[in-house]
Amino acid sequence: MSFFWRLTCSATLENIEIFADAIEEHVLSVGWFETTNPEIWMVEATVRKEPEMAFLQQLISEAAAQHKVPSPHLHVEKLPDADWLEQTWKNFPPLEIARFYIYGSHAKGEIPEGLIGMEINAATAFGSGEHQTTTGCLETLCDFMDAGIQVKNPLDMGCGSGVLAMAVTKLWQMPVLAVDNDPESVRVAAQNAATNKCEQLMHTLCNEGFEGDVVQKYGPFDLIVANILAGPLCDMAPQMVANTIKGGRIVLSGLLTRQIDEVAAAYEVAGATLVSVKNVGDWATLSLIK
Repeated sequence: MSFFWRLTCSATLENIEIFADAIEEHVLSVGWFETTNPEIWMVEATVRKEPEMAFLQQLISEAAAQHKVPSPHLHVEKLPDADWLEQTWKNFPPLEIARFYIYGSHAKGEIPEGLIGMEINAATAFGSGEHQTTTGCLETLCDFMDAGIQVKNPLDMGCGSGVLAMAVTKLWQMPVLAVDNDPESVRVAAQNAATNKCEQLMHTLCNEGFEGDVVQKYGPFDLIVANILAGPLCDMAPQMVANTIKGGRIVLSGLLTRQIDEVAAAYEVAGATLVSVKNVGDWATLSLIK
């Protein structure tokens, strides 16, 4: 049996992203969530091989020192992959989000009338549909459909398990490019596309953002969806806008409501205008137009 490791540390909401960002490039997936104490939030990351705890703790400590905040202690727990993934996914019931009904094979049944079904199973890629950022993106995409916005050449940047890319193909019946820098995410996204019978419309690609010219060869795009984190979204702003056609739409999520101005400003400088904001809990989804 192979194993995963789960890394956790706690901090206040104001500081939590500092520590998630500090280890993001060295883990398979990372996120943060509120605990039973509303003043304390938890960073949770997963890795495939035994983590270098001294190195990761050093990253946490250096980030704390840079921002002049207390340094949390990083904890690690070994998890059997099959048991952990199975149990984690079974904790989530089917979800109804806008036009979509998202479920795992363990909850397979009749799809409610009028909803679009998407089967997402336990896997090592981030994104099963339950996070508030995914909700915001799915609702925004459905708003576009309701408004009669046409999409011909879309991109899902940082696709994770492929939920948003599949949503685009099911709404507009158009080919979509799904890009992620993690090979496992790309594998799982392709597997999910096959499960949901949209593999003919969904092309998966492993690439570090817009680096090189491989992504540009598919563009420019009239819709880009990116559910990542605020820092990478800001870093990608010039390339994201440059690879969008004039009048094209950009949907951004993975940011907290307090980060809206920061992210919107980065895209305004790059040439995109903020059109709308959708808040789901503490998380925001931005809709912009070039």
